[in-house]
Amino acid sequence: MKAQFLLNAMDSTNIFEPEWVVPKNIFALQTTRNTNFTKGPLQKNKTKLSTNFGFEFINKRGKGLNQSHSNISIELPSDKCDADASYTKQNNVVCSIRTADCMPLLVTDERGSFVAAIHAGWRGLASGIIENTLKKINAKGKFIVWIGPHISHEFFEVGAEVRSIFLGNDPASAEAFTNEANGKYFLSMLKVAQLKLLSLGVQKIYITKNFCTYKNANNYYSYRREASKERMTTLIWIEE
Repeated sequence: MKAQFLLNAMDSTNIFEPEWVVPKNIFALQTTRNTNFTKGPLQKNKTKLSTNFGFEFINKRGKGLNQSHSNISIELPSDKCDADASYTKQNNVVCSIRTADCMPLLVTDERGSFVAAIHAGWRGLASGIIENTLKKINAKGKFIVWIGPHISHEFFEVGAEVRSIFLGNDPASAEAFTNEANGKYFLSMLKVAQLKLLSLGVQKIYITKNFCTYKNANNYYSYRREASKERMTTLIWIEE
């Protein structure tokens, strides 16, 4: 298992690698609110040398997607960038997304034949960003998915109209909503993602520990908590 590394002292995580079991040619990184782009290159002495490619992408502020809460997924490399998910089968091509309460998902397979990064807010989840991405990939092995930091259900209150959109597209998603006394609902994006992944036959799903961006103010940005314009970056790539 690829272990999580703490690169800052105390309780603040600078940047970490997902904890999941994947082929040796698959690498990924997750930044946090403590990732500092202004003090020179990121620390990398406590991570394996193979992550240097990812650090370079982060330090250079590599080009990502123009995210718009859509259900559009594109294959990289591409001249297009208007999408909320990307995937590639080529070496040293980074798939990256930015989030601050929305859910980041990283995907590969047991053969390490591709990688994908998915930006899933409630709109993208409801309209099929996960399904669209996985169905476009002709995977050679069984899917492996990592679900990164995002807002948890206890802090994600939505209106009845949001629930109606989900149920209109997928009645099974009703399981992800908890009713509130004031007519509002608490939505578990994690539950929605799990239901969708299981329906697609995905069995290996890894979930970040202490994943709630709203609750974990030391490490994560949260738009709902502080209306921050800052975002975390989630990236994945293949190396030979």
